[in-house]
Amino acid sequence: MKRLLAALLLCSALLLPGHAHAAENLDTMPSAQIVEQAGSLHPSAFYVLASRLLAEGRGQEAANWMYAGQLRYRFMLAVPDAGADDRILFSALTEQVGRPVNEYIAGDPDEWIAAMRWALDWDAATDNHVISKTGHAAELAQVRGGLERLISKVDASRDEIRRERTANGLENR
Repeated sequence: MKRLLAALLLCSALLLPGHAHAAENLDTMPSAQIVEQAGSLHPSAFYVLASRLLAEGRGQEAANWMYAGQLRYRFMLAVPDAGADDRILFSALTEQVGRPVNEYIAGDPDEWIAAMRWALDWDAATDNHVISKTGHAAELAQVRGGLERLISKVDASRDEIRRERTANGLENR
């Protein structure tokens, strides 16, 4: 199933103009290299990494990178010249990778909050060679603020999250 997911992600990327070469490289790029080059890679690479990590049973790391990817992707989409192809790919990645990562990480609100904070810290400390942070500071602040609000919401809703997960047959850790 995990190989099928990876294949679907890469095929989706190949269908979108401008992403074919990047998708081919991600297919063969080792996870450690994605981590090393993350500041220069398209945010879809973070989702590929998160999917791999989740398949390896490394859920916390998967969530860290998925939220870093989500942050960078939302920032990219907030810039006025974001393309429709990136919106489509982001939607597909959010469903195919984001959903299982979130199902895992929401099982422990402390770990969930830690993943989002890790993403914010990583983003603040890491240059973005895809979209200029200084050239689009207002968009970046808006996107970072959205993730900060989600952290606050999760923190304030811990008991409700656990109840909803139990009612939906999902594990609480």
